[in-house]
Amino acid sequence: MTAAQPGQSDALLALRNAIKLGGSLLLTWGIALGVRLALPRYLGPDAFGVVNFADAFTSTAFVVIALGVDTYIRKEVSVKPEHASDFFAGVTAIRVLLAVLLFAGIQAFLVLTDRPRETWLLVHLYGASAFFFTMNQSLSALLHAKGAVDGLSLLNIASKLVWGAGTLAVVVMGWPLWGIGLAVMVSEALKCVGNLVLTQRHLHLRWRIDRPGTRAAVVASLPIFVNVGAHTIYNKLDVSILAVTSGDREVAWYGASSIIAGLALMVTPMIGWVLMPLFARARARSEAEYTQVMRRSLELVLVIAFPTSLFMALGAREWVTLLYGPAYAPAAASLRILACIFVLTYVAILSANALILTGRAWAQAGISIAGLVVNPLLNWLFISRMAARYGEGGAGIGSAMAQVGTELVVTSVMTALVGTRAFDARSLLMIAKTVAASAATWALDAWLTERTSAPLRLAADAAVYLALILVLRAVHLRETLDFARAAFSKKKPPPEEPVPAAPAV
Repeated sequence: MTAAQPGQSDALLALRNAIKLGGSLLLTWGIALGVRLALPRYLGPDAFGVVNFADAFTSTAFVVIALGVDTYIRKEVSVKPEHASDFFAGVTAIRVLLAVLLFAGIQAFLVLTDRPRETWLLVHLYGASAFFFTMNQSLSALLHAKGAVDGLSLLNIASKLVWGAGTLAVVVMGWPLWGIGLAVMVSEALKCVGNLVLTQRHLHLRWRIDRPGTRAAVVASLPIFVNVGAHTIYNKLDVSILAVTSGDREVAWYGASSIIAGLALMVTPMIGWVLMPLFARARARSEAEYTQVMRRSLELVLVIAFPTSLFMALGAREWVTLLYGPAYAPAAASLRILACIFVLTYVAILSANALILTGRAWAQAGISIAGLVVNPLLNWLFISRMAARYGEGGAGIGSAMAQVGTELVVTSVMTALVGTRAFDARSLLMIAKTVAASAATWALDAWLTERTSAPLRLAADAAVYLALILVLRAVHLRETLDFARAAFSKKKPPPEEPVPAAPAV
């Protein structure tokens, strides 16, 4: 076998796995999106608020059992599959112990905060599903590292069908609300059983607790664990704070706006699949090429992020009432604010990748910990004031402002650490021109609001925005397309499924 043949074999395997996982990802996205968009309308604000609280609260609590090992698995097991037996049983034992403690803490919280008894079972079912979800992420990482994804792709689709069918049955038959939590838990549990069978078949795991191996894996994963844990908590914390301070209807309105806003993050996995490997290859060749690729990648991402955020905000009332009905009209105000966050989020993701690539994972973790401090402070500052000022939906406005404020702090610090790699004069000029075009479009929208129908107004907004972008030459269209074409020609296998920043039922 020649030296080129192993590389060609790896490339073909990566391509086949990308096609298999990508196909299953599209189908599971479609099922999940349909259920998440339909559920608020059929449950109504009161019931949906309870479900959204249970989901967000348990997701926040159970983030601690992840331990950050999935990245370690993909890095180490991909080159030494037998190493999985050195730590996975020990990691699973730690997770079970932590889960027992978490369930006890969750019950204490439910009692101390006077949550209705009928919601207790729903919350614990969502907690169980969070445990199985974490296990599934790690088992899937083992299969990704081994390159054995045939059964995994089918398992992803089957579990989402079970979840969707179970949720639909609960809504149509009018069963108790805890049935929605049961559908989520059963789908994740069945998926976990399937993943265990596939993992045993392909990696022949030995279920023995190896203390040194477990300790080494947990310690190596610590910076990723701290970063992901802190980031997930401060992105989910707002819902729990709203539930305690403002009631379930405010949680429902804010959750509905978060689901719509989360659609803007659906392309974020492409940054990991495409741009991160592109950064690594460029940096391996030279620092100058890496810096150039980083700057042009940022331009490409902002070309998508700016208009997405702008038109999500301009059409907020229309999107909310179209998807959920008039009962969710107060969600429009928080959606307008949340729409602004995604320009910051995309920049933060690129900056985080740059920090990891340059060996500064602990710096990134420290920034996320700072966000965990800033977020509850901003929620405390804004929620009560906005609720008093705006009435219905005001508490959600306060939470949205806290989220945007937190992301602004985190993104600013990350970008400052990345330094001049992130921006040059060209990219700063591009941002300034795009902001000017967005401001002009917003002014036009305000003038047209009372003068024409919503479809005509949004169509005029789009035409004016596009014209201004082209006239101002805010986007180097040919260069951007050439860069995107070059980047996407180097795709790597995607992960199992994205984890949305917004609360998802």
